[in-house]
Amino acid sequence: MYTGSLILPTRATRFAPITCSSIWRLDTAFFLGTFIDDPQDEVHISALSRYCVDLHVARLVPSIARLASLRGLLTQQALTLPYYRNAALQAWVDRTLREQEIDTTVIFSSVMASYVQGSPHLRKLIDFVDVDSAKWTQYASKHRWPMSWLYRREGKHLLAFERSVAMQAERSFFVTDNESDLFCRLAPECADRVEAMCNGVDADFFLARARVSFTVP
Repeated sequence: MYTGSLILPTRATRFAPITCSSIWRLDTAFFLGTFIDDPQDEVHISALSRYCVDLHVARLVPSIARLASLRGLLTQQALTLPYYRNAALQAWVDRTLREQEIDTTVIFSSVMASYVQGSPHLRKLIDFVDVDSAKWTQYASKHRWPMSWLYRREGKHLLAFERSVAMQAERSFFVTDNESDLFCRLAPECADRVEAMCNGVDADFFLARARVSFTVP
């Protein structure tokens, strides 16, 4: 049994090692569950596996996922949630939480929070990146019915989900102050646990590792 962190990004490429040096430096075991929707992303799997005690990659076929997302119309959910629903990934998350001593879950994109909603006492950190619900609402103003209705509906239901998971999280992060401020206006009840965290690469960290790698004894 390991004590460690559960990492849940929507895409393997969103959690490439070069963009997450601060997380990789933590002295903990990593369990990573993610999606791949482009065969070209398969090349990242071996690189990611070197950093993880266990890695589960769910293959997502966009055309099938779009059809599956329509279930949200019947369940009063944002269509984004059934789009990313995967039984095998859920089973892996449940098994990992049951068999390992997971103390923290790091979630990239709010939709992945659905995989740990059944664990209300688990420490959660969510990197929203930006306010996805606001983007859907903006799309509505640029399209005619019925797409305007669909986009507006998606924005409404996704915001409700975002607010719910942000209230369950210990901390929620956004890529800029503008995005953070926007979410706080839309979800004022979450304001005390929201902050901006700019993305970037820790060049000094990777340069140091490169120097070690190329040092000849």
